[in-house]
Amino acid sequence: MKSKWKVFLLSTLFLLLVAGCSNASNASNEESGDQITLKFHHWYTEEAGNWDEVIATYEAEHPEVNIESIPLVENLNPADYMKKLDLLASSGEQLDVFIFANDRELMQRVQAGLVAPLDSFIEKENLNIQEEYSSPSYEIDGSYYGLPGKRSSRLVLLNKDHLDEVGLPVPTDWTWDEYKDYAKKLTKGEGASKRYGSYFHTSLGIYDVPKLMGKSENISILNKDGSSNMDDPLIEEGLKLRYDMEQVDGSSVPLAEILSQKLDYRQQFFSESVSMVPTGSYMITEWGAFTPEMNMAWAPWPKNKKDDINHNYTGSDIFGIAKNSEYKEEAYQFIRWMTTEGMIVQGKNLPSWNKANLTEVVEDLVSDTINPEAVDLESLLYTLENSLPSEVNVPKPYITEAQEAYYAEVELYLLGEQDLETTLSNAKEKVQAIINANQ
Repeated sequence: MKSKWKVFLLSTLFLLLVAGCSNASNASNEESGDQITLKFHHWYTEEAGNWDEVIATYEAEHPEVNIESIPLVENLNPADYMKKLDLLASSGEQLDVFIFANDRELMQRVQAGLVAPLDSFIEKENLNIQEEYSSPSYEIDGSYYGLPGKRSSRLVLLNKDHLDEVGLPVPTDWTWDEYKDYAKKLTKGEGASKRYGSYFHTSLGIYDVPKLMGKSENISILNKDGSSNMDDPLIEEGLKLRYDMEQVDGSSVPLAEILSQKLDYRQQFFSESVSMVPTGSYMITEWGAFTPEMNMAWAPWPKNKKDDINHNYTGSDIFGIAKNSEYKEEAYQFIRWMTTEGMIVQGKNLPSWNKANLTEVVEDLVSDTINPEAVDLESLLYTLENSLPSEVNVPKPYITEAQEAYYAEVELYLLGEQDLETTLSNAKEKVQAIINANQ
């Protein structure tokens, strides 16, 4: 609610003011030589981030800068990382460069006064953000507050062996109706050994609005101006699609099973318990503790109508600079390098940088996995090259509250505890109440 958000902002701003005073008094204690140290906070371990090589490469090119890599968590969990970063900000710890997992996290810290605008550096460089990067431009109230790092596009990961088993080709252009038909044909067995054709992850704002994700714009329950988008008919269509697949056809893992058994989409896919998973392109390499025993293929995010153009939600993690950093120019130089050449050196994810050679990057990423032969490169490259990113706007600070209220109603519907009409009515009312409270 608005009052709670104001309390959060005021208390955070006070703590940041204290932190700023502390940083100012500590500035004179920095090393007196020519080299400065940038503290770089994030949630990636050495294995996940390849930081030793990345930092050594940058420091060799910029001997005047020392990069201190500080992973705040070991579990690769951005939510846990953000809690620790907020504590550091309030305690007066030196902050220079940090990463945000998504635009929601960025918006909240911009509102709290933690993040520095990048406009002066961008203008000095004469940089065209839209031409330089494929992921969204993180512009808030007319100012840029971050640069996109790894690219994450929404695609569908498929078990190619299962497709071959039932005589289905790897899709290159399909609709949700065809996805639903594929799921039926891929489902087999009963009980504990049943193999489902599909699995929908529980992440907010994506898999609870699957059909919205295929639009060219307005892909959230909130519009760009913060008003409600709950009247978009694709919200209702997407929910009905999921209900029919989970409760009627039995071709997608029911939400009740996901919640009661605490299922994980990686475990379900790599154990071959499911055949198709709408997911992100980060799954090209982020297999967790699993080694695929089957062949994997990729397909575009399904379209809503046959004659639609392929669009998908494309996001990224976001590199930003602390507002209280004493070394903003050096920090900007680092994040510009990190979000361009640095992503190539890192060799862990697809970059948002448009000048990267996509084929070479993908081939290198796949070759470094535990089992490169398991990945169908042809379908992966085709999918990445033939899907246009949807227009994405940095959401309002209350987006998470709105999504949680919406999902609470969606959950009741998918669990069979209320009908679709009631679900939509309640969700619209609750989302609008949150919007009204934040005006």
